[in-house]
Amino acid sequence: MLALSDFTPEVLYAFPYRNEQPGTYVYHKHTFLELSTMLEGYSDYNVEGRWRRVVAGQALLFNPGVHHQETQPPHTQSLQLHIGFRHVVLPGQTPDHLPFADSLIDLGAYREEFMAGARRIVTESQRPTAFGHDLLIQAMVVQQLCLLLRALPENNVSSDYLSVNEAGDPKADRLALVSAATYYLEAHYNEDVTLSELAQQLHVSAAYLSRTFKSVQGTSPINYLTGLRMRRAKHLLANEQLTVTAVAQAVGYQDPYYFSKLFKRYFGAAPTLLGKSLRGD
Repeated sequence: MLALSDFTPEVLYAFPYRNEQPGTYVYHKHTFLELSTMLEGYSDYNVEGRWRRVVAGQALLFNPGVHHQETQPPHTQSLQLHIGFRHVVLPGQTPDHLPFADSLIDLGAYREEFMAGARRIVTESQRPTAFGHDLLIQAMVVQQLCLLLRALPENNVSSDYLSVNEAGDPKADRLALVSAATYYLEAHYNEDVTLSELAQQLHVSAAYLSRTFKSVQGTSPINYLTGLRMRRAKHLLANEQLTVTAVAQAVGYQDPYYFSKLFKRYFGAAPTLLGKSLRGD
């Protein structure tokens, strides 16, 4: 899974803003990332020349350099949460960029949880002198970003943000494809994922995906998925009092015998024995 132990973005601001006055703000861009969440009402956003209406329950992510402006239509109002942050680095991506092709994010199944998190940030923003305020805001923002990354497989992934390649470079396209595949596997490792289904999600052939993925990651998508599952299973065995069957199901295997065979091949020990050793039983 993604190593997020060093995932510590610097939060520049996190504030709610209730806009009750009609008007258009200046067209601008930032040198950092900005996440804007529509909590109530709606307003119109111009992002790089394209206007769209943003309604309650939607979120916008602006990577550095993305021009945008907001218009609040007459006789309307909106409540938004704006978060500015930087020092975010993801594998294969330019620092301080998240790989969404569109600024308007499809939150998918994480919408309700994401919006609840945004409202908690709004509540905490009203008590800046409370003990641990800054640390709590930091933790809440990290949670919102993790939910964004969980929603990434439901969104188009851009290849424009790969730091080592110029736009249009075939290598950039390959890296973008592998990045999208990796994020999808990270988000769905506990489901019944096949190479064919993964390729269909990414709109490429299974053969091309397998060949490209192996050229970048050094292993096939299915072997990568197996590794994800085995590491997660080891973590569960070490930290939870679960049966082998429960662990197998938690990481995407319905057959505990097949899971045990894979686990022993991967770690050199049966899951029951390794679990006891890791827990010190």
